[in-house]
Amino acid sequence: MTEISFKEQTVDLETGRVTYLNGGSGRPLLHLHSAGGPRVSPAIEQLGKRHSIYMPTAPGYNGTPGHARIASMVDLADLMAKFARGVIGSACDVIGESFGGWVALWLAVRHPDLVEQLVLEAPAGLRTEGTGGLPADPAERLRKLYAAPERAPKETRSAAVLAENQRMRERYTGGITLDPALQEALPRVKARTLIVFGTADEVVPVETTRRLTAGIAQSHLSYIYGAAHAPEFDQPRRVARLVGAFLERGEGFLVRRSEAG
Repeated sequence: MTEISFKEQTVDLETGRVTYLNGGSGRPLLHLHSAGGPRVSPAIEQLGKRHSIYMPTAPGYNGTPGHARIASMVDLADLMAKFARGVIGSACDVIGESFGGWVALWLAVRHPDLVEQLVLEAPAGLRTEGTGGLPADPAERLRKLYAAPERAPKETRSAAVLAENQRMRERYTGGITLDPALQEALPRVKARTLIVFGTADEVVPVETTRRLTAGIAQSHLSYIYGAAHAPEFDQPRRVARLVGAFLERGEGFLVRRSEAG
């Protein structure tokens, strides 16, 4: 089996420099990372066999410089639009993982011309205050993120970098868990959308799926059985098969799955 190589690159945009990973070949796919930062999961490696994958790092994450003018989730979405236009050069399919799902939704709302098909993996931003979330205890946090903690990627970043990642998350989200403006804007998402949740996810509660399916007209909800909040690591083959089929079949995937149900 050929291993997909991902190369770190940088691009200078209007607000500053953005670091990104690029690997694979084929139809372009923009992957927006979780609050934990960008990681090349086994699922992404599988998708890289048919897609050229772009994984930008949100400014300030993983030791990269922050951008003074990028201070909210909407700002991040607009920055990702500039990235797509400047680096990818065309509309593309988009995957948003948790925190990245929040960004991806705003990207689809504000820049519908850039998002052809959208995959949302347990997206943040639509969770009622006081429900779900991650505990502070590291061991319990790991258990909440992964149904199979042994599949979690090995942590090589320093405590200082991880703390800065958390600070940047608070900066971008403003410390909220439910974005009312985003919830109101969901009907403006025109892209065909696949919503993916793990059946063991305790971080983002099930009410989020109801908000998403009620708000996005062309959406389909699929569960990954046995996965927690990080299905790309818990069940990488299932995620790659599901997402790959959706990206390849497009409208046919939604029609057939809806009729089967």
